Amino acid sequence: MVEPEHASGDASVCALLLNYRGAELTRQCLADLLRVDDVALHVLVIDNGSQNGDAERLRDAIAAIDARGHHVELVALDDNLGFTGGMNHGMRLAHERGLAFVLVLNNDLRLPKDFLRPLVDTLRNDAGVAAVGPTVLLEDGTVWAEGGEVGFAPNALRLRRHGKAPRPQTHGPEAVDFLPGACVLLRTRQLAEVGYFDDRFFMYWEDVELCRRLQARGGRIVWLPWVRVEHLAGASSGGGRSPLRKFLMACNAVRFLRSNGSAKGWLGWLVFDVLLWPLALLSGPGAAWAKLRGTLAGLGGRAVGKADVARYLG
Repeated sequence: MVEPEHASGDASVCALLLNYRGAELTRQCLADLLRVDDVALHVLVIDNGSQNGDAERLRDAIAAIDARGHHVELVALDDNLGFTGGMNHGMRLAHERGLAFVLVLNNDLRLPKDFLRPLVDTLRNDAGVAAVGPTVLLEDGTVWAEGGEVGFAPNALRLRRHGKAPRPQTHGPEAVDFLPGACVLLRTRQLAEVGYFDDRFFMYWEDVELCRRLQARGGRIVWLPWVRVEHLAGASSGGGRSPLRKFLMACNAVRFLRSNGSAKGWLGWLVFDVLLWPLALLSGPGAAWAKLRGTLAGLGGRAVGKADVARYLG
């Protein structure tokens, strides 16, 4: 085994593990991270203003663990800053501390201990790659995402091969339009240069928009097929078809298209999110009406925020 404190050299990684009222998932993901034995990790467990005792539970859990040569600390925020604000806080700390890479993670991931080294090596060995991420699987072994594409699709985006069998580990790597923020490794310096996530997105689409800015600077966004992690998708927003997720996705789709939209993207939005909206009622009126409210909010230029989370999650 390579000792973590000597494994990384200048490739030290700041892993950002954001918690919002999900301490048990966060503890599980942290345990997976601490099994990594070939990359030095500085783990920031960021409680995003949960205000339900999670910060105290996580502080106690961190004090009791064997970090195995890694460094783990809790950052307790006073308020819910959204995925964007919580992650941006951690990214700024990583930049201040001179850590070379930032690993953005959802807390509902299961991570094999060897998942990180290939991501780090990709960024270290190819200066043209701005972000790199793995195949993300669902619990049943099908694909949640092999990167993503923006275009003619519901909400103007699609997660590649979602619901299908993963492509062979010998396939690729491939450049993609974006990598979901569930698991992606980025350069800390480049994040500081482009200004981190756009806080106006709060949650959802922020990863697409950030990748677009990195691409505008000449960086490639790369998916690696031979690295696989597992994701319990949508846990932070109540599930994939929850009213909160539908509201946020619809509102932020319009925000993104207004500044980055192509004709194909706008056409997909018009067909799937406007003309075919009545079909959404068949799969649940609560989610359908939330989607419509999100679309109208986006057209009105409103940024989403913690009040929307409180409205749908309580």
